[in-house]
Amino acid sequence: MKIVIDIGNTASKFGCVNDGVFSFLGRLYNHDVNLENVKNIFKDIDSVKGVYISSVAPKICNLIAQIFKDLYDLEVCLVSSSMSSRVQLAIDNKYELGTDLYCDLVAAYEISGAKTAIVDFGTATKILFIDENGSFSSCAIFLGYEKSKNILSKSTELLPDPAHRKILPISECHNTVDVINSSAYYSQLFTINGIIDEYEKEVGYSLKRIYTGGNAKDFLPNINENEYDENLVLKGIMILIESEQK
Repeated sequence: MKIVIDIGNTASKFGCVNDGVFSFLGRLYNHDVNLENVKNIFKDIDSVKGVYISSVAPKICNLIAQIFKDLYDLEVCLVSSSMSSRVQLAIDNKYELGTDLYCDLVAAYEISGAKTAIVDFGTATKILFIDENGSFSSCAIFLGYEKSKNILSKSTELLPDPAHRKILPISECHNTVDVINSSAYYSQLFTINGIIDEYEKEVGYSLKRIYTGGNAKDFLPNINENEYDENLVLKGIMILIESEQK
């Protein structure tokens, strides 16, 4: 049994790989990461042969590394863009590419191949472009849905904290909280669709789409559910470690 972990800015997700088969185990907000909570996720796991992590949050990564040292006496292995995959990186500096995005690319390419746009809904929303040659050469990054609402309310004295509510049509928003929620939601949705449309216009071909990330579920009513994969990063880790060990 191999453990795969995706450590984001807000939360950490845990999965396992057994004979090449992936299983999702659980998710913790980073402020809830401690030995007891992690131990509870792995209470049914008897034997662990390796722990592989994609991380964009060094402090939580160090904490989780120590937890697995205490639980299983194992050193963790950090995945990186130096690990081989079929995705070519046609960018100026591959070492500045976040490991979460690299894992997104690796898994998406295995699922959809070339001519693919990956939309990763997180603290920031990322749109990753895999071109007709299977190369990653460009992306868009902008403020995520929840973060944009929070910044708007915290940067102004009179706007309230936008508690999460049902997203209403803009014409049906009759109070400030509904207005902020729906405006942030549709701004996010239209920005995503507009950027992908611009990519397709510039390159001259249509792109398949894959959606992932912690905030993606809010957008499922407006995206194709068949193109949604909640565990894309974890599956990318699995593909990388399996290819390294062949």
